[in-house]
Amino acid sequence: MSDSGRGSRNSRIALVILGISFWGVLILLRLVQLQVFEHPSYRLLASERQQVRRSIHAPRGVLYDSRMAELASSVTVSTAVAEPRRMKDIPAAARQLASILELDPRQLLARMSDPAHRSFLIVKRRIDPQAEARIEALDMDGVYFVDESMRVYPNRDLASHTLGFVNMNGDGGAGLELQYDDLLKGSEGVYSFDVDARRRSFRVRVDKPPVQGHSLVLSIDKSIQYIADRELAAGVEASGARAGTVIVMESETGRILALSNYPQFNCNKYNEYKADHWRNRAVSDMFEPGSTFKVVVATAALEAGLTHPDEMIDCQMGSIQIGGHRFRDHKAYGMLSFSQILEFSSNVGVAKLGLRLGEERLYGALRTFGFGSRTGVDLPGEIIGLVRDWHKWSGLSIGAISFGQEVGVTSLQILNAINAIANGGFRVRPSVVDRVIDENGDLVRVHEPERERIMSPRTAEAVTHAFEGVVLRGTGKRAALEGYRAAGKTGTAQKIVNGRYSATRYVASFIGFAPLPRPRITVLAQLDEPSRGHYGGDVSAPVFQRVIQEVLMQLRIPPDPGLPLPKLQPMAAGAQDYRPDATPVRPMAPFPERRPPTRESPGVLSVRIDGDWVPLPDFRGRSKRDVLYQCIDIGIHLEARGSGIAVYQSPAPGARIPRGETCSVTFVQANLEKAMAAAEAQYAAERADSQMSNDRP
Repeated sequence: MSDSGRGSRNSRIALVILGISFWGVLILLRLVQLQVFEHPSYRLLASERQQVRRSIHAPRGVLYDSRMAELASSVTVSTAVAEPRRMKDIPAAARQLASILELDPRQLLARMSDPAHRSFLIVKRRIDPQAEARIEALDMDGVYFVDESMRVYPNRDLASHTLGFVNMNGDGGAGLELQYDDLLKGSEGVYSFDVDARRRSFRVRVDKPPVQGHSLVLSIDKSIQYIADRELAAGVEASGARAGTVIVMESETGRILALSNYPQFNCNKYNEYKADHWRNRAVSDMFEPGSTFKVVVATAALEAGLTHPDEMIDCQMGSIQIGGHRFRDHKAYGMLSFSQILEFSSNVGVAKLGLRLGEERLYGALRTFGFGSRTGVDLPGEIIGLVRDWHKWSGLSIGAISFGQEVGVTSLQILNAINAIANGGFRVRPSVVDRVIDENGDLVRVHEPERERIMSPRTAEAVTHAFEGVVLRGTGKRAALEGYRAAGKTGTAQKIVNGRYSATRYVASFIGFAPLPRPRITVLAQLDEPSRGHYGGDVSAPVFQRVIQEVLMQLRIPPDPGLPLPKLQPMAAGAQDYRPDATPVRPMAPFPERRPPTRESPGVLSVRIDGDWVPLPDFRGRSKRDVLYQCIDIGIHLEARGSGIAVYQSPAPGARIPRGETCSVTFVQANLEKAMAAAEAQYAAERADSQMSNDRP
């Protein structure tokens, strides 16, 4: 072979080797690119094809009442899910699933045939266990179940407007469920599982456990809420009203013990009601308050020193002209005292007080009482109402506003204003949630009462005296209680229809508080458009009376010793009111019957019952409230005489009496040292008398 031929051959070999080497380098570079630089993306792609990740719904926090009875909780339910791409016979699968789940087979087939749903389709949510078992028995490829959380309200419509509901997506839709949605939801978990080529799952892992949402402990008392719901429904039916509201508030703190609107709705089936039923009328509906508003004007005039409780005011036989318009009373009155103006609800008398205040001071009083601004209650949908700036008032506005026209308020606003009189002059911030706790029950947040003084205690006391006259002698006689002293104000407001005051449509109200002299609760009873009577004293006062009478007994507040004991009205909640698994209503304990005083225990009123015997503490030197609370704690009844500091008790300290017995305690407003010395002398005299009696043959 010539040298030229050999050289040509070597060149070809070199080219082949060079080509192979270059190709090898390219492959190596490609491998480096795939294995090093693009490794994370391919690993993620493999994971997506071989692993399935699903979220785990976090249990929603529980809603408890003030006594830790569950008002709303969550249960786990199954949702049927399908992957049509794994199904061999989609029409047959659609027919079988539709038959078990009571669905339309044609609609289900259309959904399963949709290309957008080939990899994931929710067949039906929240199926019952029997249907789940039947589907599992089919062993159908491409169908599986996902656990979801469903909200359950054991008491159905109890406190429905306060609690609200949770929608199908797990989001709060109304009430506290909406207001505190972020707190209640918790944190979702994540689990994953591997799948083989046939999409069969294996090797399940929990990547992130779910964390239950925080729970809420409410100020709502389930038993008191039931009373409010029941009596409001009865009042609406008796008066033929279109709707109504009852609110029970703790006077000192503003804690709402019950909030009831009519009509109600079943929280478990919220979607079967019109959206109008979900609205919380107590905070979202505005109305002209009518005569209940007179207390604002009267209180402002008294606080400003423009009148005094004993002043006699000429009501001009029921007629006064202001701004070219003549305002009239429902009855012709002549000279009335400050208290009588409220007792008999005189438009003329309160209009005169409004004129004394003048526009600017009257407007300031409205704002001080909280009208024209939100109360700050922790419920969604609260409106501010309507209070126009005094510069925009007309010539007759001061007269109209004085008895509750030309202003718009909510039920909670007017209740909160009256409550400032009940607690001695403080405007409080209403609240529904007392505490927030975590999944372990540990305290996360506690509500601190907020209040601001807006009037002097003397002014509040004078208006309270007038309010008691409303119940005893005035327009609110039907609000009088058995065994307790109460105070309040009626209100009858015409509704505006087509820009004019209607002669047939009214909002009838009664707002009051009890027991006097130290109120514990303030209650609003309001009926919208009653058709069988329309005066607040006729249709709303009886609702107030029934609610507050039973609530006072439910709270075990001792009756006034100077009044006859109230007749027991047991609260009966049957199966139609509660589900069998609901927390039962706390039974109401009867008050002891009075019996004649004995020589050994003068003035003691008691009834013997079976139970433990307890030693009596030494109550001397303590306030009436402290003594009352201690009596409740150890299970005995208190008969209080007088006010101030405890100086005498019978039986004596250390005596053992059975639970349910009554202890009589005398309180005096006097120098403590002198009072205690007098009490010691009285005890010594009794011991000496007792010893003499024992020494006689």
